[in-house]
Amino acid sequence: MTTEPSPRRARVGEPAADPLTSLPPPLLDAILTRLDLPDAVRTSAFSRAWRRRWEALPYLCLSFVDNPGTAPLAVDRVLARYPGRISNFSFHVDEHSFGRVDDWLVALCDRGVKSINLRCASPFILHSSLFLCAQLTHLKLCHCGLPPLPVGFTGFPMLKDLKLSFVEFLENGESQLEAILVGSPLLETLNLHFVDIRGNDPYSNVWVIRGANLRSLTINSDFEYDWQVKELPYLD
Repeated sequence: MTTEPSPRRARVGEPAADPLTSLPPPLLDAILTRLDLPDAVRTSAFSRAWRRRWEALPYLCLSFVDNPGTAPLAVDRVLARYPGRISNFSFHVDEHSFGRVDDWLVALCDRGVKSINLRCASPFILHSSLFLCAQLTHLKLCHCGLPPLPVGFTGFPMLKDLKLSFVEFLENGESQLEAILVGSPLLETLNLHFVDIRGNDPYSNVWVIRGANLRSLTINSDFEYDWQVKELPYLD
């Protein structure tokens, strides 16, 4: 009588095989990029092979805009550990984090960021490195001030969507807005919601709106600014 050899049993303490590590790296990347950032970071606890796996992703989305009170240290740690591209950055800025926003913008302009959404609890002037984020396709700012354009500003060549709500320009801000629009040839959507110019007589400002590719334009204002709409051949 012959007996079949019994299956080899795993030794006590021997780690079980991880079926996920056998998947092709592009598929692993696709799985991780679909997770929320906290869940992607938690995969570090799976095994030694996963400890730094999320840091090798081709891009990350940092979205905290719907979570007021997020500790700025959380963003600092991710930017320090993750060397890759940040495709989307959204944050609700409060009194605990406004002192960190300038450093974040400096870091983002070198990370190929495509979308920035900043919602500020109280207005403050952003860092001029915002204007160096040349790969932006979407920019949404709420309750903040824009700094002067840096010397040599060439625009946002890939920007398609610009939304400004309760945003304050510095003196001669109407010229600054015009320069941004001229430097954004792909812009399709422009929303201006109660924008203002610091210290200027609102009735003396002439706002010129241009956009060779603009499809949608929305303007809300408490003042009857001198809005001049020019060169909008595709406006709906």
